[in-house]
Amino acid sequence: MTGFYLEKRADKKGDCPIRVSARAAGGRLLTSIGYSINPDNWDSEAQQVKPGTKKAPTTNARGIPAATINARIAAISAAFAQLEATPGACTIEALQAALDAITGKADRKAAARPIQSIVLTYFDLWVKEESTQNQWAASTTAKMQSFRNSLEEFKPDLAFSDLNEKGLARYIEFLRSKKDHEETSIQKRYSNLKWFIDWAIRKGYCAETAIDTYRPKFKVLAKPVIFLTRPELLKLYHYEIPATPCEMTLTYSTGEQYTKPVQYAGALEKARDLFCFCAFTSLRYSDMAALKRSDIVGDKIIVTTQKTNDRLEIPLNDYSRAILDKYADLQDPRGLALPVISNQKMNDYLKDLCELCDFRDPVTKVFYKGGARVEETHEKWELISTHAARRTFICYALTKGIPPQIVMKFTGHSDYKAMKPYIDIAGADAAAAMQLMND
Repeated sequence: MTGFYLEKRADKKGDCPIRVSARAAGGRLLTSIGYSINPDNWDSEAQQVKPGTKKAPTTNARGIPAATINARIAAISAAFAQLEATPGACTIEALQAALDAITGKADRKAAARPIQSIVLTYFDLWVKEESTQNQWAASTTAKMQSFRNSLEEFKPDLAFSDLNEKGLARYIEFLRSKKDHEETSIQKRYSNLKWFIDWAIRKGYCAETAIDTYRPKFKVLAKPVIFLTRPELLKLYHYEIPATPCEMTLTYSTGEQYTKPVQYAGALEKARDLFCFCAFTSLRYSDMAALKRSDIVGDKIIVTTQKTNDRLEIPLNDYSRAILDKYADLQDPRGLALPVISNQKMNDYLKDLCELCDFRDPVTKVFYKGGARVEETHEKWELISTHAARRTFICYALTKGIPPQIVMKFTGHSDYKAMKPYIDIAGADAAAAMQLMND
C-alpha cells in the first residue's frame, strides 16, 4: 500500500517536503518525492496538492504548479502498484529504482559516476541472472565479485573486442603478476570468463571472441589428496579427549618435544564426532550441518544435497548409527540430528585433534604461484579440514573393494573424472596389499 504525506518540518519558505511510504519485501520505503508544498495547499485525504483555480493555480514556493507535482504523485503510485502486483518484484531496491527513474535521480547518478565498460555492465547482469537461476551461495557470489574486481583492475574500460588472443594472454599475465594467485585459481578465473562470454554470445550481447579458440597453458599440478587412513580414522574415533584446560606434551616429526595447551573439551568432542560421521557417510559439511531427524528413515539417510541438489540415499553403518544415537536427546528447534559447529571453528578444532592424535606424516604440495614454482611440506594434521572426511570415506570404500559406481551413488559424483584421484589411491593400496603375498 502506497501513501503520501507531508513531513512536519518546513523549510524557510514554509513548504514541507512531500514523502512517500510504501511497503516492500524486507521492510518499508520512506523517502521524499523531490517536491515540497505549503501545508495549507495539501489535501491529506486525497493525498495530493490542491489544484486551486484557473486564474489562481496552486504552486509551491519555487513556482512549481500543483499539476506537475500531482503528476509525479500519480506516476509514483502507478509504478509502485505495478511492482506490488508482480510476485517477488516489490523490494525496497526496486521501489527506489522506480522512484529514481521518475524523479530523474537515476540520470543524475549515471552522469556522476564514471562510465562503466560494456563488459562489466553485462558481467553484472550475468551475475544477477545466474545467481538467481542457480541459487548461488553467498561464497560463490563473493568469488564472482572478486573476479569482477580483477577484470576492472586489468582494464577499467574493457570491451568484448579486447578479448582477442593478445588480450586474453595479457589478462592471464596480469593475474600471474599478482603474487598471491595460485595457477589453479587463475585457471578457474579463465574458466569463469569463458562461462560468462558463452552466456553473452548466447544472449546476443557480443559476437564470437577468441576465448573459444585460444588455448592457454596453465601450470597446474595434481594436489595430494588429504584423507585419513583407516587406522587414523579409528584412532580419532576412539580418541579420549583430555580434560581441559590442560597442557599436552607432544613430539615433532624431528623428535623434538613441545607442549600444547588444550581447551574446550566439549567442542573438541563434537568436532571429532561430526568429522567421523561425515567420514562414515560421505556427507559434505553443509549437508551434515543441515541433517534433520526427519532425514533419517529406518537404516538410511535420505537427503537432497545443498551443493548439487542430488537426492542421495545413504545406508547407515555401525559407526554412523552410534554417533546419531549419542545425540538422540539433542533438543534443537530446527529438528537437527547433530550439534552444529561453524565450518571455520570445526576446522580449527580438527587440526588440534589431529595434532593430539599425532598424525604427522609429511605431505608435500607443489604448485605454481605468481608464475614461480613453490614447494611446501606440512605435517598431515596441519592440512586436515572438514572436507577430508568425505575424501576419507571415498578412499576407504574403494580400498575395501566397493565398486566406484556404488561409491558414486553414496557421494553424488556424476562422473569418473572427479573420482580418478581416489581410484588411483585405491590402486596403489591394492598394489601394496598384493606384495603381502610374498611374505
